[in-house]
Amino acid sequence: MQKLTTTILVITLLMSGCDFVRSINPFSKKEDPLEAFQQREDSIRRAEMLQRQQEEARLQEARADSLRKAQEAEAERLKAMNRYHLIVGAFKTPAYAEDFHKKILAEGHDSKIIMSENNFHLVTIKSLDNYRDAVNDWRTIRNQGEHLVWLYIKDL
Repeated sequence: MQKLTTTILVITLLMSGCDFVRSINPFSKKEDPLEAFQQREDSIRRAEMLQRQQEEARLQEARADSLRKAQEAEAERLKAMNRYHLIVGAFKTPAYAEDFHKKILAEGHDSKIIMSENNFHLVTIKSLDNYRDAVNDWRTIRNQGEHLVWLYIKDL
């Protein structure tokens, strides 16, 4: 019985939470200061890497946002370009529109053919992006009496 009691006492001492017993216990895990330092360093490196990745993601998002805004601004600018057209002819038949377009080009005007919403081929004598300039040119061409001309405003 005494051996059993001694054995239980030794086991209890080895398993107890006393620092002295832990230091002499051959079964306890001893913390290596170098390993603890390396773990802290690894943790810091991981945190820094995560922070860099988050910052890079924010920068990419900001670049994409500014690129999207620039593209939207360019699209708006292009929509506004040549919105006002001075029309000298409207044709349902594309061949007639093409013939009249060639005649206007031969006269030295900057002519092109555009489609209207009701599927007419409109022959322009000039296209502008400013309403005031379009009205002034319309008056000038009308006063010359060379062509019957009207102003067509293309919807955005």
